Amino acid sequence: MLHPAWPWLIQAAFPLVTAAWLGADRPFLALGLAVVFSLSFLLVSLSSQNLSLAWVALELMALAFILRSGCAFWRKRLRHEELQADHLEEEVHTLEGELARLKDHESGLEVRSRRYLLLRRAANTLGSVLALEDLLAAIGEELGNLIQGADRVLVYLMEPENLTLELKSVWQRGERVTIKAKTGDPFDGWVMRQAQPLLVEEPSSDFRFPRDVARQVGRPLGALMSVPLMTSQRVTGVLRVESDTTRGLSSDDLRLCHIVADLATLGIENSRLYQRTAQLAATDDLTRLALRKVFEERLDRALQESSPGNRPVSVLMIDIDHFKAYNDSFGHTAGDKLLKRLGEMVSAAARARDLAARYGGEEFVLLLAGCSGQEAAQRAEALRSRVEAVELTMRRVQTKTTVSIGVATSPQDGTTPELLMRRADERLYRAKASGRNQVCAG
Repeated sequence: MLHPAWPWLIQAAFPLVTAAWLGADRPFLALGLAVVFSLSFLLVSLSSQNLSLAWVALELMALAFILRSGCAFWRKRLRHEELQADHLEEEVHTLEGELARLKDHESGLEVRSRRYLLLRRAANTLGSVLALEDLLAAIGEELGNLIQGADRVLVYLMEPENLTLELKSVWQRGERVTIKAKTGDPFDGWVMRQAQPLLVEEPSSDFRFPRDVARQVGRPLGALMSVPLMTSQRVTGVLRVESDTTRGLSSDDLRLCHIVADLATLGIENSRLYQRTAQLAATDDLTRLALRKVFEERLDRALQESSPGNRPVSVLMIDIDHFKAYNDSFGHTAGDKLLKRLGEMVSAAARARDLAARYGGEEFVLLLAGCSGQEAAQRAEALRSRVEAVELTMRRVQTKTTVSIGVATSPQDGTTPELLMRRADERLYRAKASGRNQVCAG
């Protein structure tokens, strides 16, 4: 006969065993223990002839199975949710990485877009500026704006007479430094010899150059790059960019510099072609002197500049004596030779601020800015004497020629181009009427 306290002890232990089963890592062992306790509880109930306890045991067993099944379901559901959460977290990390990559790509696109716009502006600028001095200044400014690490941009052009570089333009960012090497340095010499671009990130450690070459330059030099300006496979100059910071310039900057160098070469060629065309349009083909239109424009400007202080401006009108007879005797080829020779003599009589021009036919003019009437008459007489003294050989015949010169000076003879030229023309014909080969100044 069991002790009366056993049913209650088993009943008290059953929930503990069931709880252990529900939370056990080894559910089958916990299930076996729960079954043993339940059967024990059933035997106790039968032995005590208390059937209600047996039903309680069965109900507890059923409840345990239901709880176990529910816990298994929710454990499985929780594990599934954890896996889903891990998967979502992995996707979040992947998306964050993709977003960072896209942001870097966007930043790179912004940089490239900015450089493209600056490069397009540089192309438009360098293609539209025709004056060489303005073009060279624009090259430095556009390249300096395009390359963020640039502290200086130097433009060298080849001098055709001695085949040496000459510094033509300097652009500087921030503090200005003196450029002592007006004809380049070893870096530019390397570019000239190799006809290839050069990038030096650390001048003091570049094996191609002496270690002290940066010190020889005489200014801060952290990094530099130079690109040759090429025309028909011939180096015509060097485009150079300098940075005060070591490794302040990159291979991407070198590519941009190369593009700008190509644009600069085209711009320089266009500028020189424009200057030659303008010079041809303003120059007489035979004598290489200025044409009448250019002379009149220059005279008008000289008179305007002289008017505030009544500074003198003189004009010499020069005509070859008996030029028609000369042509008839020796032919038009000889006449052209005479015109060319006289043009050289008139040009030689002009100072740097003067202007010699062919006025038409056998007439020449010489503009003498800041020259008084007396000085102009003396210079006219000196020119007349030189012409008279020169002998020319035409068809194996030694011959000479003479000129008549009319002189007019502002403000006493007039303050407008029309009045001044009229006075000079009147005095020229007076000199001819008086026997030719003379100067008439008043």
